[in-house]
Amino acid sequence: MPAPSAPSRPVSLFRLDGTGAESDLLVSLKPEQVTTDTTVDLSGTRARLVAGAFHTEIPQWLPHASALTGSELDLSSTLPFAVLLVPRPPWTYAVSWGAGHLVLNDEYVEQGFGLLFGIRRLDPFDLGLVSSAALDVSARATQISIPGGGELSAFRLEPYGDLVNRLAGSADLTDLTYGRVTGKRYRIRVGNSLYVPLAKEPQAFLADLDAVGAVVDEPDASSALRFVAQTRPLDRHHRLVPTLETRLAEALGGDTDASLGLAWPATAVNDAENAGSFRITGLGSGGPLHIESRLELDHLTGRLAQLPEDKRVKALRAGRVVTCADEAGEEETGSPVQVAKWLVFETTIGHTRYVFHQGRWYRIGETYVEQMREQVSQLLARKYEWPDLTWKPTGEPDDENRYCRQVATIDGYVCLDRDTATTPLHPRFELCDLLGPGNELIHVKWLGRATAASHVYTQALVSAEALHDEPEALAQLAEKVSTSDDGRVLTEAPDTVVLAAAGRAWNVDELFTLSQVALLRLDRAVRSLQATLKFADIPYVAKKKTTAQPAKRRRKTVRRIG
Repeated sequence: MPAPSAPSRPVSLFRLDGTGAESDLLVSLKPEQVTTDTTVDLSGTRARLVAGAFHTEIPQWLPHASALTGSELDLSSTLPFAVLLVPRPPWTYAVSWGAGHLVLNDEYVEQGFGLLFGIRRLDPFDLGLVSSAALDVSARATQISIPGGGELSAFRLEPYGDLVNRLAGSADLTDLTYGRVTGKRYRIRVGNSLYVPLAKEPQAFLADLDAVGAVVDEPDASSALRFVAQTRPLDRHHRLVPTLETRLAEALGGDTDASLGLAWPATAVNDAENAGSFRITGLGSGGPLHIESRLELDHLTGRLAQLPEDKRVKALRAGRVVTCADEAGEEETGSPVQVAKWLVFETTIGHTRYVFHQGRWYRIGETYVEQMREQVSQLLARKYEWPDLTWKPTGEPDDENRYCRQVATIDGYVCLDRDTATTPLHPRFELCDLLGPGNELIHVKWLGRATAASHVYTQALVSAEALHDEPEALAQLAEKVSTSDDGRVLTEAPDTVVLAAAGRAWNVDELFTLSQVALLRLDRAVRSLQATLKFADIPYVAKKKTTAQPAKRRRKTVRRIG
């Protein structure tokens, strides 16, 4: 006797904004791409089925393969798709087969819909895949797979600052036809979509859709995966984006009470750290700007404030910042980076915090923010006693080095600023700016109101990891110390890392949310290296504001041979 057929089949399920017109839910297709576009009846529910195929072009690599081998290759093909749109107000569900996901209009797709289901039904002790990205300047992306399944702790997610994009694992599907009929669990995949078995019979299929919606609407308080929903990126068409960008535009006009600051983009950290000047182009009217020494927030808001409020965010995305090696702004050292990626902004709507970071909006739950603030406050209480030596800014590019050399005149301190080390894993890095009397690794930075602290966190972590894991790093540190302080012997990696800052105090109210995220991540990493993180407030005199000057026309350098 043949085995009974399975009651369900796995499909990719998306959830779309049901307020959109049906014609807007799909992208525009050419007539030759569509073979079926018809209305179907699902137990009294009117649905729309669209099917066809994309005709792929000749692959870009094909001419190379043919030329290299002398063989004529004909590899053009078709990519079939089918999409079923099923209205279940206030949503429209889209079932996708083949390349059907390419037909959906992303503007109407609910971001993270599958994750919301997974948070409530995935078994946290039997996960197979976790894909995440760091919500900091590194934008590090990570995907970890455990084929046999593992518990959540095996994936080593950070408690704060990891943006989970996709999950896969064993799930309880007793709400659906599959679970009720088979009594089994199923390995689902979740992200913006939900890959799950749905019933093949129309009435049961509709019941499964309603059950999925009911699961997503359940409270997640009892789920070990609920942290996944705490930090999510906003789709650029989210209904709150106009409100958020209006607030951002107000802050760009120079509102001193706004939570607006400068955050170096991941691609420009090293260039910005060593820049002699900056050039800004395309930021409103008035031509390019030349910024001597350090770029400050006022340089950007000063230009943006001259624009009408409704033009500022557009100008923010159109403008570009490029680092220059020289003070005259004529020797570019990096690629132009969108001005929007140099800013961080925070605001609260209701009980939810929204953050503009690296040119994109993120939503962070307020409970999550309060928990994080409490931990950061406790962390910043670990103070390191700093000598009574005031940092008086000179306005010169080597300002930090001058101050470090002054501190090094005090007994027990050794200046290692700009004295780089080299190891197989780290070709060029600073071990520290100062070594303290108790062999503390001290990293010194001026952190003005407009500057995010993420780059100094990165410097501290690279040094601590190298000294813990690479004998070459410790040997170089010991040699540098003995050379600078005759007779001083260093035999083991320092167990204290100090972040010493001028320009503002180490206070939770002075740190942006994402800087708090990065700080907690740093502390966790330092503790894993058997070291302790401490903080020092350097006495200082406030810097004088520098003004931006119209940039000079760059001279082209002509190289002559002979």
